[in-house]
Amino acid sequence: MNKNYILLSFSLATLLLLISSEQVLATVGGPTYLSQIAYKASDNSVYYLESDMGGKGCPSIIHSISLATNKDVEVKTCDEVFQQFFSGESGEQKYSQFITDTYQSLPYLGSVSLKNNNIAVRVEVLSERIENGEKYWTEFRATLTQDNKEVAKLDFRGCAEDQPHIFEGYGIPNTDAMAILISNKGDCFEGGYVKENLSVVKGIKYYDTNIIRSVKGNGATEPNTGNMVVYATASPTSSTPQKNLDTKIILMAALLLVGGVLGYIVGRKSPHSPNPANPSNL
Repeated sequence: MNKNYILLSFSLATLLLLISSEQVLATVGGPTYLSQIAYKASDNSVYYLESDMGGKGCPSIIHSISLATNKDVEVKTCDEVFQQFFSGESGEQKYSQFITDTYQSLPYLGSVSLKNNNIAVRVEVLSERIENGEKYWTEFRATLTQDNKEVAKLDFRGCAEDQPHIFEGYGIPNTDAMAILISNKGDCFEGGYVKENLSVVKGIKYYDTNIIRSVKGNGATEPNTGNMVVYATASPTSSTPQKNLDTKIILMAALLLVGGVLGYIVGRKSPHSPNPANPSNL
């Protein structure tokens, strides 16, 4: 294989690696807010709107969490929303009407005091994602206790180990469940953006049902008398930089091999390839 084949192989491998890396790591930063947290008794599910200001520019997406299964699903995906409502004129108006129809007769959930319901939260660091000396994100775990007894563990993502996390509880009437909102700097791109997520925790006793905030709006959660600002208390128990490095080395080797094979095939088929039967071409 001459230097032309080697150059072609290396070029192909580099191109494939760049494409693969961009698919894995490329992102558009932006905050993600949750709003309009409500409860639908007929299907025993909590509904909320997720507004992702990053990503591919989706409108606010309606989610539902089943209290029976704890499964979080999108009522309509971003692609479905664009196909169904934005394929013609007045797409924004049509989709706004769909949201209104979905929420019709659904009571909004209000936040209650975690402290007054004897609920405590402890956060620990699980691991970090580090590549080339740069931290991409940190994995956290929150342990919720009530009356000093564990009721749930919630895994979530953040940026720095010492950053604050806001926990807010939304009472679900006539159930032993509570919707727990976590708000923190969870998107680490471009210096970091607020990211909020919602989970349902069961086995809760309500000692205080007074409403602190009646409706969650489309904006970042701020500390109030009912929620909690919690910092992680544990150091990382494991990290992943070496694993990520090993994966990258394996990927590079595989792509170089593919590039070499393709280069060889192209070289064999090239009309300018040397012909052993004709020494003058050498």
